Amino acid sequence: MADFELTGIEIKDTNLHHHSKLSTEECFVRTRYGQIFVTIQGNRAKTPIITFPDIGLNSKSQFHGFFDYPDNQSLMESFCCYHINALGQEESAPSLPQNFVYPTCDQLAETVVDVINHFNLKAVICFGVGLGANILSRFCLLHPDLVNGCVLLNCVSTKCGWIEWGYQKWNRWYLSSGQYTEFTNNYLLWHHFGYKTWENNHDLVQTYSDIFSRCNPVNLSLLINSYINRTDLGLQRPEFEHSPKEHKYNFRCSVLNVMGDESPHDDDVVDTNGRLDPSKSAFVKFADCGGMILEEQPAKMSEALRHFLQGLGYVPHLSITTHSLVNRHSEQAIKLKLLHQSAEESRLLEESVSLANVPISLEENKNQNQIA
Repeated sequence: MADFELTGIEIKDTNLHHHSKLSTEECFVRTRYGQIFVTIQGNRAKTPIITFPDIGLNSKSQFHGFFDYPDNQSLMESFCCYHINALGQEESAPSLPQNFVYPTCDQLAETVVDVINHFNLKAVICFGVGLGANILSRFCLLHPDLVNGCVLLNCVSTKCGWIEWGYQKWNRWYLSSGQYTEFTNNYLLWHHFGYKTWENNHDLVQTYSDIFSRCNPVNLSLLINSYINRTDLGLQRPEFEHSPKEHKYNFRCSVLNVMGDESPHDDDVVDTNGRLDPSKSAFVKFADCGGMILEEQPAKMSEALRHFLQGLGYVPHLSITTHSLVNRHSEQAIKLKLLHQSAEESRLLEESVSLANVPISLEENKNQNQIA
């Protein structure tokens, strides 16, 4: 079947997650570096999941729709999401003062600790995308006793390269002057989607282009500046074949490392995977997907997340056939097919019985008498 795309559709509301089925709370949390905006999805008595979004997005535009996705409804009966926004990146955020010193990536990781302490959380599961994956990685490495598991999407573990530095420097220059230009918009689209999705899914790209344009450009420039000045995570992969008892600087919790097949951060994610402890990490690469995994492949990501959480000992009652929306539809199709087959078999049986009870015609009766 040929690919096609709907055209001529006017998007009046790009707030993708306005009608959430989960209970949602919003609050500001005071941290050592300023007020952090946090949105909460689900029952706060359940197991906490901490999230952190990528550049140009906030907690609502990045995560609310995914965790409200039908496949995650049963999952969210056992979890509660605490969505942390980077300083000054929430919707309608006022511009930070000109002399404000924005926190570094390591300091942003410490704001996660402040949020956890504010809500008195004992142990959490981390879920980050892009910049958020890098921030939560730092938090996991610095505070391993607070983390039970970590899900990383498009995670970069190295410091900024020259090409990225050049593009982001231009973005920061425009944004710091209060301008949101086409150059910045195009870079953010590439950063989140990659070229293939950008070229093939115009409706989704246009929707997120509108979302990017609503961010505070001054605050975003400060966040980008911190990201391009990030340090290497310092991950060291253990060499089990040479020194089985060797302990190197790495995650102490289980890690799910995720990327799309057409991700613009392909090399960086593969490099990160090569530095993880293979006994505590899993690598997932989704086909037909760019960098926006939560929007492009939500069903596959939901299933991968559920398997990962079940590997940690959570939600063992959620089986594939009863939980996955795709499998539920397949199961319903099989039941309908069997029902149709049963009805067809019953009809054929009735026809055969009725034919067996049809009286013999006069001509056939005469022939039978002659034979007798």
